[in-house]
Amino acid sequence: MSINMKTLTQALAKTAAVIEKTVQTTVQEVTGPRALQDYDLLDQIGSGGPGLAWKLFSGRPKAKPSQAQYPLVCIWLLDKKALSEARTRAGLSKTAEDAFLDIVRADAARLVRLRHPGVVHVVQALDESKTAMAMVTEPLFASVANVLGNFDNIGKVPTELKGLEMGQLEIKHGLLQVAESLEFLHSHAKLIHRAISPEAVFITTSGAWKLGGFGFAIPADQNSGNSTTIQSFHYAEYDIEDSMLPLQPSLNYIAPELVRNKDTQIGCAADIFSLACVAYHLLAHKPLLDCNNNVKMYMNRLMYLSHDVFSSIPPDLVGDLQRMLAVDSLSRPTALDFTASPFFRDDTRLRALRFLDHMLERDNMQKSEFLKALSEMWKDFDIRVLRYKVLPPLCAELRNMVMQPMILPMVLTIAESQVSSHL
Repeated sequence: MSINMKTLTQALAKTAAVIEKTVQTTVQEVTGPRALQDYDLLDQIGSGGPGLAWKLFSGRPKAKPSQAQYPLVCIWLLDKKALSEARTRAGLSKTAEDAFLDIVRADAARLVRLRHPGVVHVVQALDESKTAMAMVTEPLFASVANVLGNFDNIGKVPTELKGLEMGQLEIKHGLLQVAESLEFLHSHAKLIHRAISPEAVFITTSGAWKLGGFGFAIPADQNSGNSTTIQSFHYAEYDIEDSMLPLQPSLNYIAPELVRNKDTQIGCAADIFSLACVAYHLLAHKPLLDCNNNVKMYMNRLMYLSHDVFSSIPPDLVGDLQRMLAVDSLSRPTALDFTASPFFRDDTRLRALRFLDHMLERDNMQKSEFLKALSEMWKDFDIRVLRYKVLPPLCAELRNMVMQPMILPMVLTIAESQVSSHL
């Protein structure tokens, strides 16, 4: 009997592929997702994403440091087994669990595709086994939800988060960065996020505020004024706790056009409303629409927002927030309009931080003039701003031998002030 060598080769290749896949699957089930094989898991630093379902850990690459993009990373871990057990105890369906995991997968896929300084940078894409999901990103400090005191899904709260109070300048800088990221999302990526909230905004270890939580994002129809027709979310008309499997965004931060129970035009303005709710929460230290996911309470609070509600908000921001919170989406400003608010524009300290953000792009003459001003101004910054937003760019600039004589004394003085403040 003659042997067809081509057929035999193809059969052997198929068999080898099946064996390789079987081995990979077996290894994965034993060791977990790829991230847990390639990185050492360190302390948990926070939680984030829809329902704060992701546990965020600091991690260190097992590869040689010279081969790694970051010396430390953030490992996102979701325990599917624990989620399934909790879902069963809560009496929720397997269908709801599967739908939630699909939202998580959609979020992770968007993060990989969106390349922008204002979006969390993925180092290693989502990988999953039967019992866990994991992905790796640039190093993070925490989610904004954690900073606001929501420690759900955190085993042991990190010392850095306990009693943390952010100053207005740091919040202002963070909100400006989020607004600029939304401008990119709306004008260039042509996406509507639909779930801007504290659990979808993350702070890196260098103090930058970045967007995540893209599980509910949809394309904006370019031919209809950056809006698209889609079925609204459906919320109950009675008080319910936040679900452990949130299949829709939190009602505390969502725009009214996403709540109505009918098909409606959804535009980028929905994200502007949500951004205003996040800004309010950060500055007033409480949610604007704290409604227990009760749509009736939500509508009542939205319709009867009095001027007194804004008494704890800086006066130069009140007008902008009120326009961003307009029930009529067409009356809301764009993300770009918001970045031009007097709240940002008239703050010289914020302008200094913005210069530091882009310091490496400036010429030596510009840097010299700036450093002269900064030598007097830095004393007005609080400890966190100095540590996360001033010292890192100044230290990076120490490689510039021309500027080193001006920068080094200032870095040493600021560093000394940091040490003294902790004594």
